[in-house]
Amino acid sequence: MVVRCVQAIGVVLLVARAVDSGILDWARSDKIEVNLPWLPFENETRCYDALGCLNITRSWYHLILRPINLFPLARNVINTRFILYTRSNPNEGTFLRVEDESTIEESHFDPNKSTKFIVHGFIDTPLSNWVRDMKDELIKAGDMNVIVVDWAGGSLPLYTQATANTRLVGMEIAHLIKFLMKKYDIDASDIHIIGHSLGAHTAGYAGSMIPKLGRITGLDPAEPFFQGMPSHVRLDPTDAEFVDVIHTDGKGIIFLGK
Repeated sequence: MVVRCVQAIGVVLLVARAVDSGILDWARSDKIEVNLPWLPFENETRCYDALGCLNITRSWYHLILRPINLFPLARNVINTRFILYTRSNPNEGTFLRVEDESTIEESHFDPNKSTKFIVHGFIDTPLSNWVRDMKDELIKAGDMNVIVVDWAGGSLPLYTQATANTRLVGMEIAHLIKFLMKKYDIDASDIHIIGHSLGAHTAGYAGSMIPKLGRITGLDPAEPFFQGMPSHVRLDPTDAEFVDVIHTDGKGIIFLGK
């Protein structure tokens, strides 16, 4: 038992010295010249209809922080849906579909009002109490369009797949925003995306595709597979004109924090 304890302490000290000396920086795959088993072919790309294409390059990998990367599931599997609530329909949401413009034209969406998106996170759905409460409070606070993003089909385990799915959901959100901007001449500065957990990074992906997006608020952004990664992999201050993050759990992931 004593020998094992000594060995464990030795491993901890070795890792600590590696961090201090910067050795772990070399774990980032873009500094490794050889192809490793879990790396895809260079610039592997998949396209998702009108949304555009995604690729996975070496910058999306880190041997420790992000060792696994997948492509998102198919659009019809994730089945991203947009549910509109306003003061005219605060309780009964209306589904908006870019593919069917009538769903928007016949809804209570008002292009003259600001628009806020609410994006849930991992193992979550739009039916969560916090989503309903936030929607209600926003409508109470101001006369606006509140769009709840439902990506429950892609937020289920495994976490690695759900993490990948956020990229596609971000593209879906950006696709809707671009349509609204083109069809109704709304200003990107009037749009605010609020995302929780994985939803925070989803908001970042959407914002990175919309120049001068007004605001993104990240609520307890997910840490695993994002912390320490390049700006294009995670929520970043450049993803909107104003980006704020609210942390309600300061513990590290080892202690069940975010």
